[in-house]
Amino acid sequence: MSLTENMNSSTVKFEDIEKARERIRNYVFRTPLYSNLFLSKRTGADIFVKLECYQPTGVFKIRGAFNIELKNLNLIKERGVVTASSGNHGLSVAYAAKTLGVDCSVVVTKGANPDKIKMIKLFGANVIEDGPTSDSIITRAHEFSAETGRFFIHPFDDPDVISGQGTCGLEMVEEKANFDTLIVPVGGGGLISGISTAVRAMTPECKIIGVEATGVPSLFESMKENKLVTVEDPKTIADGLLGQTIGKLNFEICRKNVDEVVLVSDDSMRQAVKSLLFDSHLLTEPSGAAPAAALLSGVYKPKPGERIGLVISGGNISYKLLLNLLTENYQVPQASA
Repeated sequence: MSLTENMNSSTVKFEDIEKARERIRNYVFRTPLYSNLFLSKRTGADIFVKLECYQPTGVFKIRGAFNIELKNLNLIKERGVVTASSGNHGLSVAYAAKTLGVDCSVVVTKGANPDKIKMIKLFGANVIEDGPTSDSIITRAHEFSAETGRFFIHPFDDPDVISGQGTCGLEMVEEKANFDTLIVPVGGGGLISGISTAVRAMTPECKIIGVEATGVPSLFESMKENKLVTVEDPKTIADGLLGQTIGKLNFEICRKNVDEVVLVSDDSMRQAVKSLLFDSHLLTEPSGAAPAAALLSGVYKPKPGERIGLVISGGNISYKLLLNLLTENYQVPQASA
């Protein structure tokens, strides 16, 4: 049985997430979760933000990266690791590898965020630029693993990666156990798979809402068709949401656990990045701002007083995009009384 076959025949249990938390405890931050007054006033709901942008790599993906590398530490010290990434997963795997003394290679898309590539190299990883899409670089990383013997780390379709990401949801429920709804950004599906597994075990009545970019509606279409759908021409400013095809294991988990998937436009994410920066003093990248965009654009309409947790998944915005956003006109929205 191949690594991929074994991976996709696995499942993720709540106990796996609890074990992941113990495994990564000394390497990953328990990030802040607090009420956001501005968003609460704007929406009439009770909004809390989980700030994964405050992780050492600026993104939640450090959780899954450390979990899979620590679990397989003896093997990967001997063989090294290879992964595929549009940026955030790669820099998290590279950071974990550097911390643990593991040789690392990352296959990235051509034209990937140059600031994220710089960070990957800063953490000592070898960077290989390859195809135009997430699916193509995952294929190339698989090939590189077969050629070199390196341990392949899938960016999202792996039970150990999913379990690591699920620790984010575990923390949220422990701190605010009475959430009505959690809103989670979706790229390949690793984060929402992990979070939803933890939440369903702890507070099964809590709704799980996924947010994708309108230009990459892979989970949205897959849920609608009840089968995996590949987005042939994925386009969005949110490189963290460029999951061309949802992982097989991720999709199986989402079909059971996710209540709804909503789509946000690039423009709504741009506005959400600016709102979080100017109104809440939070620097996020577009994928991290996607849950706020769902609220601010109205694609998710909360009930009055609904207790909602937003996963602000990352803050690694490119310098070029940030400069562009800062030079645009911005009308500060008026919070409702």
